[in-house]
Amino acid sequence: MPMPGVYQKVAEGQQSQRKTGTVENPKKFKGQDFLSIRETCINRKQLFEDDVFPANLYSIGENLLTQDKLLSIKWKRPSELHRDARFLVDGASIFDIVQGEIGDCWVLSAVGALTLHRRFLENVVPKDQEFTQKYAGIFHFRFWQYGEWVDVVVDDRLPFLNGRYLSVQPRKNNEFWPSLLEKAYAKLRGSYQNLHWGFISEALVDFTGGVQMDFNLSKPPPDLRDIILAAARSGSLVGCTTPGDLNTGNIELHNGLVQGHAYTMTEGTEIAYGNRSEDIVRVWNPWGQGEWNGRWSDESPQWDRVSPELRRKLNIERNDGEFWISCPDFMQNFSQVNICNHIPSYLDFGEPQYAWESCSYYNQWVRGSTAGGCSSADDIWKNPQYVITVTESQGAKRGYNVTVALMQCLGNERKYNPRWLPIGFSFCKVVVKGVKNGSQQKYSRQQVTETINSGLERAREVTRSFIAPAGTYVIVPYTENKGQESDFFLRIYTKTSEITEYEDTRAMSREDNQELNTSNASSQYQVTKEMQRDGSQALYQNSTALSDFGPRLTINTPNPKAVLKKYIDGGYENVFAYYANQSSEMYAEQLQKLLNDVVLIDQTFVADREEFTLDSCRGILMLMDLNANGRLSLTEFGRLWKRLNMCKDIFRSIDGNKSGFIDGFGLEKAVHEAGLMVSDAVFNIMLLRYANYMQKFTFASFVCCMIRLETVTKVFQNLTKDGRGVYLSAEEWMQIIMSS
Repeated sequence: MPMPGVYQKVAEGQQSQRKTGTVENPKKFKGQDFLSIRETCINRKQLFEDDVFPANLYSIGENLLTQDKLLSIKWKRPSELHRDARFLVDGASIFDIVQGEIGDCWVLSAVGALTLHRRFLENVVPKDQEFTQKYAGIFHFRFWQYGEWVDVVVDDRLPFLNGRYLSVQPRKNNEFWPSLLEKAYAKLRGSYQNLHWGFISEALVDFTGGVQMDFNLSKPPPDLRDIILAAARSGSLVGCTTPGDLNTGNIELHNGLVQGHAYTMTEGTEIAYGNRSEDIVRVWNPWGQGEWNGRWSDESPQWDRVSPELRRKLNIERNDGEFWISCPDFMQNFSQVNICNHIPSYLDFGEPQYAWESCSYYNQWVRGSTAGGCSSADDIWKNPQYVITVTESQGAKRGYNVTVALMQCLGNERKYNPRWLPIGFSFCKVVVKGVKNGSQQKYSRQQVTETINSGLERAREVTRSFIAPAGTYVIVPYTENKGQESDFFLRIYTKTSEITEYEDTRAMSREDNQELNTSNASSQYQVTKEMQRDGSQALYQNSTALSDFGPRLTINTPNPKAVLKKYIDGGYENVFAYYANQSSEMYAEQLQKLLNDVVLIDQTFVADREEFTLDSCRGILMLMDLNANGRLSLTEFGRLWKRLNMCKDIFRSIDGNKSGFIDGFGLEKAVHEAGLMVSDAVFNIMLLRYANYMQKFTFASFVCCMIRLETVTKVFQNLTKDGRGVYLSAEEWMQIIMSS
C-alpha cells in the first residue's frame, strides 16, 4: 500500500535526496554547502576564506572605482572592527541600514522593505549564524533565482576604502547582517560593481520569489490608490524611485529628495488636521539620512494642526532618512512605485479577498524553431504558446483576475547587467473548446478574437495584469526580432473563486513595537485607511518561522495545566449518566450522540451542518481512554468535558463574527491560548489533517485537533528520556501509531 502523503514527507525529510530549490532546501550556489564548510573550518580551527568570491579586485569589479582607489581597498573581518561583533542586535530593522559608497540604493530599499515583513525576511536571512557559537568566518543567505531558491555562502571579510565601508554601513557599529547580506547578493550578481545602479523591481523579486508590478506615476492607472491600499492589506513590499538615471547621478534637490534614487514606502494613512483630512505616506531613504523638507516633513507646520497624541505617534523628528509626504506631493516628485508579493493580492480591491493559483514554465526561444520574434503576425505564432481557461466564477466581475510575468534568464552572472533583450507577450482570447491548461499545442491567429500586447520592454521581466472575461486564452511570449535566443521563465497567476482572509491585526505604536522588541515577541500593525506598516520590522531575531499563510505569533506561552484549571466543571455527571450505558460506561456511538446533542446545540458551533462523526469520536475516545478498554468511565469523561469547555471558550472568543469557522490564524491563537507550542511543520500537518479545503476549521474538527495535540504533547513528555527524543521499540511504535 502506498505511504500516505504526510508520512512520505517525513520519510523524505530524513533523506538527503530531497527536492532542491525550495526555501527549506535551497540549491547550493557554486556547490558550496554552508554547514559542511563551517564544520570543516571549526575542526581545522581556521576562518573561512571564499575562493569563489575572494577578497580582491575580482569581487569588486574592475570598473567600479578608479585604479588608485581599487588598489587602496582593504578587507577586514567584523572581529577586527569591533570586539563585540554581532550578526543581529535587537533584531533586523530598517534603521540598521546606511548606504555606503556603492550606488546600490535599489538593493537597500528592497532590503528595507524586507525588514518590515518578517515572513519574507526569514526566507532570506537564516538564523543559524552568529559571531559566538560555531563562528568560523562564514555566513549564508538565500535568494530566489528563476523559480528556485539558492543558498549563497560568503566569508565575512568586508571591503573598506580609506577607512570607510565600501558596502552598506550598519548604523550600529557592532551589527553586521546588512553588510554580509549585501556581500552575498554581490556574489550572486557577480561583483560589487554589478550592484552599482540597478532596478528595485529585480531586487524585490530576488528577495521574495514574488510577482512584482511597477506603476509609472507620470501616467498612473486610475485605480492606483486602491492598489496601494490592497498592497498594504496583503503585506506587500513597496519601493519607489525619483526621476533620474545613471547619467544624472544622485543629486540632492532643494526639497531634500535625491534625484534618480530608490526609496522604500513604509506606511500610509489618512490624517485629520484642522477641519479637513489628507492622505499621507511615509518613505525611507537608504542613505539613512536626507529627508523631504516640504509639506508633512518633520518640522512642517501641518503637524501643528494635528492632535498632540497622533502627532506624538507619527511625527518623530530625527534625521534617520524616514519622512512623511502628502500623496499629491509624492505623485509629483516620484516617478515610479514597485509592489511585490508572493501572489498579486494587491490587485484585489475591497472585500472579499480572493485566492490566487499559479503555474510556471521554463522554456527557450530557439533560432529556427521557437524564436519567432514579433515583427510579423504570422511569425509571432511560431513562439511557444501557453493556454489558460477562465471560468465564469473566475471571470471579469472579480476585477483583475489574470497576471502574467515573463522573465528572461541569464547564465553568466559576471555580466549581470547586460543589455537585456526587448521581450514581451501577447494575451489572446481564442475560440477553442476543451483545452487543458498549460497545453503548448499550436494555434493560429485565425482563431483569435481579441489580443492585448504587453509591449516590448528591455527589462529582465515584463509583468501585466488583465481583467479577463470567461473564456480560453493563449499567452505567446516573444523577443523583438526573429531568431533571438534566450531561456525564459513564465509565470501565470489566475484568481480563483475561493475567498481567503487576511489577518485582522491590532494597531500599535512604534513605542509598543519597541517594547515588544525587547522581549523578542512578534506582532503587526493594523492596516489603516491607506497603508500601515507590518509591526514585525524589528522583531526578527529569535522569532519562529512562518507558514505560507502569514505571520506567526511567538509570545510567552502559558502552562497547559494552568489553562485547564479554569475549566473545572461539576455539571458533567448528569450528562454522562444520561448517555452512558447501564454499566456507567460510554462507547464511541454514545459519545457521538452526546457531542452532537449537547455540545452542538449551541448554533455558534454549527457550520454547514457538520457534526461529530463516529470515526472522530472513536479517535477522541482513544485519546481519553486511560484504561485502554475502548470506553470511557465517568472520571475519563470528566477529563474530556473539561477540554470541551476549554475548546468552546477559545473557539467562541476567536470566531467573533459567529461564522462557525476559524482559520489558520485562529488556530494559531488557539494553540497559544491552550498553553501549547508547535513547529511550523507540525502546524502545517494540522492544517492538512483537520482543516477543510479552504484551510478552515469547524468546531468538531477543532476539538479533534486540539485534544490530539495536547495528548501527543503529553505522550512525548512522558516518554522522552532527555527532553529531546523518544526511544521506542518496534512494538511500542506500532501501538502508538495504530491507536492514533
